Amino acid sequence: MADADDFRLIRDIVAHGGHRQTLGNVDRTRYQRLVDLGWLDAFSINISDVLYKVTERGKAAAAR
Repeated sequence: MADADDFRLIRDIVAHGGHRQTLGNVDRTRYQRLVDLGWLDAFSINISDVLYKVTERGKAAAAR
């Protein structure tokens, strides 16, 4: 179940172009929650970097 932090994060990602990249050894827990909700797709760029893109479901959630 999504909470207020999830909605805040997805709205921020949508407002800044619909994608977010994490570099290096960082905590990706909050992004993984959005992947689990179907709001983001995750693409491994290399062993330490991940690109997240908003899905249609994520765009709908951001519009709520």
